[in-house]
Amino acid sequence: MIARRILVTTVVGLLAAGIVVVVTHPGLATRVIALEAGIQQTIGVELAVAGVYLEETGIPMPVPSEVGIGYLGQRMTVSPVALGATWFGLTLLIVLGSTNLYAASRRFGPALVGGRLGRALHLTPSGVARAQRWLQRWGPLAIGLSRYLPGLRWGMAVACGTLGVGYRTFWMSTAISAAVWAGGLLTLGVTVGDAVGRVLGEHAWIGLLLPLPAVAVLSTGLVRLVITARATTSPSATPSI
Repeated sequence: MIARRILVTTVVGLLAAGIVVVVTHPGLATRVIALEAGIQQTIGVELAVAGVYLEETGIPMPVPSEVGIGYLGQRMTVSPVALGATWFGLTLLIVLGSTNLYAASRRFGPALVGGRLGRALHLTPSGVARAQRWLQRWGPLAIGLSRYLPGLRWGMAVACGTLGVGYRTFWMSTAISAAVWAGGLLTLGVTVGDAVGRVLGEHAWIGLLLPLPAVAVLSTGLVRLVITARATTSPSATPSI
């Protein structure tokens, strides 16, 4: 609850600050867009690929994988061969990243969900229990469908590892789902990516909002770490005799 309040306060504060900056310094937005474009041209592809892999491993990222894959689609429109290679590589990358979380769950199981690491990765017991119910009811199909349902992707990987789902079943279901998912997002990047770029070019003030998700995620993570550390180090209350 406290972390959520901090997150909301941070987002509202940044929006208010952005509005003030746009009104008082109109040229700043244009310079921010130019800086972001320079970063994207230099290491944008590498950042997008790393973000997809880390998020599939279970680490919350400032920029969602959906945005990163769409960006890669927009960058790879110059060559159908490059686009096909990107699709294949992303499918493999997603399977490898998901396998990290799945393998850790096979080894540590409930300790991962109930421990500090699980809380940092937003692996709540309720989310994993929901994934387990889906898995028990739908089997391998649930593994593929979980990618398209908010909040279920990580929980499903943990549920598969904890319940001892075979590697082959997990890999095949994840690979098929990832291929369709990545292909759809790459297609969106190819078809609407340039239009998004034109909108940013025409409305430079939007560039001030692009760092907002990163700041929000980092702020929430820091708050969670502080709260967890205090809860761990604070002496437990002892009943009076």
